[in-house]
Amino acid sequence: MIDSLTGEVVRIGADYVVIDTGGIAYRAFAPTGALRELTEGHEALLYTHLIVHDDSMQLYGFASPDEREVFCQLLTVGQVGPKLALQILSALPLNDLIEAVSAGDVVRLTDVKGVGKKTAERILVDLRDKIGAPGPPREFLLSAGEETALRALTSRLGFSPREAREALQRLDGRDLSPEEIVRRALEILGSRG
Repeated sequence: MIDSLTGEVVRIGADYVVIDTGGIAYRAFAPTGALRELTEGHEALLYTHLIVHDDSMQLYGFASPDEREVFCQLLTVGQVGPKLALQILSALPLNDLIEAVSAGDVVRLTDVKGVGKKTAERILVDLRDKIGAPGPPREFLLSAGEETALRALTSRLGFSPREAREALQRLDGRDLSPEEIVRRALEILGSRG
């Protein structure tokens, strides 16, 4: 299983990115929000999910482990395949999707192209207890700055995702810049030794 990719962004398409990991370039389909954060020629980290079919293998990439987890949860819904799950995550940022599921908001889900009322209702029923329970865990609610800081701590500074996430959970970085979040997280990580 390919858990993540770290490398130089070679090309960004409408719904995919190509990342060179040192001689091997991988194409990964990704939500719009994740693609917007990438820049050609710069290093990137994507958390991935591989789907194998009889005639193909498709790699999907995400900005955070939480986004990947929600993608995988969407795939458990009977009417939702990988393309529709990606479409949902492109149309609704992660926190918005979690709020919609928590609130049972059928209208918000049907605003997504390709999601009809029956599919929206099925998503709400199947995922309410998995991602939409009241007071979802903080790990699903990272701000954009915290997501950026998490990627910096793991891909550039070498901390494991678990270590980085634990440090971020110990501070409230919602109103801080990514740089300040990284600085404070490093203080927390340094004080553990």
